[in-house]
Amino acid sequence: MFALRRTDFLQCRICGSEIISECGQQETDPNCRWLVYDCWDCGSRFTMQHDGAVYEQLYSDNLIYYQEYGRLWRVCRDLFKRGDRVGLRNELVKNSKYQFIIDEIDRWPIDARILELGCSTGFLGSYFILSGRPIIGVDVSPTAIGWAKAAFGDHFVLAGDSAVDAGAPYDVVYHVGTIGCVRDPVGFTWRCLELLRPGGSLLFNAPNRDAIRLPGQLWLDTAPPPDLVTLFSAEFWREQFGSAAVVCEQVEHCTPIENAAIALRRATYSLWRAVGWRMPEMKGRSVTAKMWGRLLRYFETAVCTCLAHSRWSRTLRAYPRDFGLFISMVRKSETRMQAAKP
Repeated sequence: MFALRRTDFLQCRICGSEIISECGQQETDPNCRWLVYDCWDCGSRFTMQHDGAVYEQLYSDNLIYYQEYGRLWRVCRDLFKRGDRVGLRNELVKNSKYQFIIDEIDRWPIDARILELGCSTGFLGSYFILSGRPIIGVDVSPTAIGWAKAAFGDHFVLAGDSAVDAGAPYDVVYHVGTIGCVRDPVGFTWRCLELLRPGGSLLFNAPNRDAIRLPGQLWLDTAPPPDLVTLFSAEFWREQFGSAAVVCEQVEHCTPIENAAIALRRATYSLWRAVGWRMPEMKGRSVTAKMWGRLLRYFETAVCTCLAHSRWSRTLRAYPRDFGLFISMVRKSETRMQAAKP
């Protein structure tokens, strides 16, 4: 347990509280050893630093957790060209965070106005474009916007473009994998609500602080800083925005095999502390560390497959997914919105 302290010179980057504790240096990426803090008021875990230029670099460097965006872009581009809306949907809903957005928006009339923030290469928005829905996608990366326009047409703009305000108010605003990456997530969310009409929906997923499961682990290994800079606790969004919107939070849990893997890692955390928490493909790792990381993963897969299909699987704790905190907000009236905004 880290000591609770009131700082005279540091404040929570999320809520401004001075009651924060320093946890240590995150160690997922050896090239980025930022200090990690906990806020005892809003429950967030965060880094003080934020590099807004990093996302263009991440696309350019094509790191492992951004390669999936490239793969999805290629698959969705081909399906989009063929006009295969069903195939496009089937590909996207393989990922629960995209299924959450698609299922919610499919309930809206076809002419509902949609805004996607942090649209990446446009692969998720392509489903709504092919469905004939009016949508604008926005991203801070010129590379990502270039890919999106090349594959799916002129529905995408860079952050700061006047087309975003011109298209307001929207019926639906959504973003996926974005909120933990922005400097000011509370201010960003107020901005999203302002772009909605009363009764409109804001949909997004957030990184779940409760998904930090291993002893001594400080951060989610699936998305290290400087990409992801904030983790959120359950009930954060209802407490922050419940007066301005009707807030619903859903927590997605891991599969039996994933729960078995987590239980195994907790039992062998000293080995994983040495090699397993660092991504094998991350720059700066030795060949030996990469080899041991892969061997541990092969061993883990075999053991967990057997465990998950045995009667013992029913006794395993169900852990939350890293990014399986799904939030929907329905904006209240203009009067309540203005009264609630700080």
